[in-house]
Amino acid sequence: MTRADELMNIRNLLQRRRRAILSANEGTHRELSALKDQERDPEYEEQAQAELADYTLSTLMESQRREVMLIDAALRRMDMGVFGECVDCGGDISIERLEALPFAIRCEEDASLHELDMRGGHQQSIPTL
Repeated sequence: MTRADELMNIRNLLQRRRRAILSANEGTHRELSALKDQERDPEYEEQAQAELADYTLSTLMESQRREVMLIDAALRRMDMGVFGECVDCGGDISIERLEALPFAIRCEEDASLHELDMRGGHQQSIPTL
């Protein structure tokens, strides 16, 4: 299978995942609306449970929204012909990495270096006496 074929398979997976998320998000939105429309029982425990459910559903919807944004960005990179290209070194991101993390914008080596930089640079070694 050529790299172009493998990238097309990843595109199809991303599109299916996007549709699944949007469908799930609609269900989550309906559940959240129904929860908010319910008459609030004055019972403290039930109110706390309703608030926890509200928070959980809101968090889930935000997570779904972020994933759709990542998918859309990956699909745009595909349309521009730069999907699978490392933003740092310009080299190819391995198909294995893209299959595991289709939103990857860096090759494994550059992603590791970027992570180190984000944590405050390389670990300082402690001199031995």
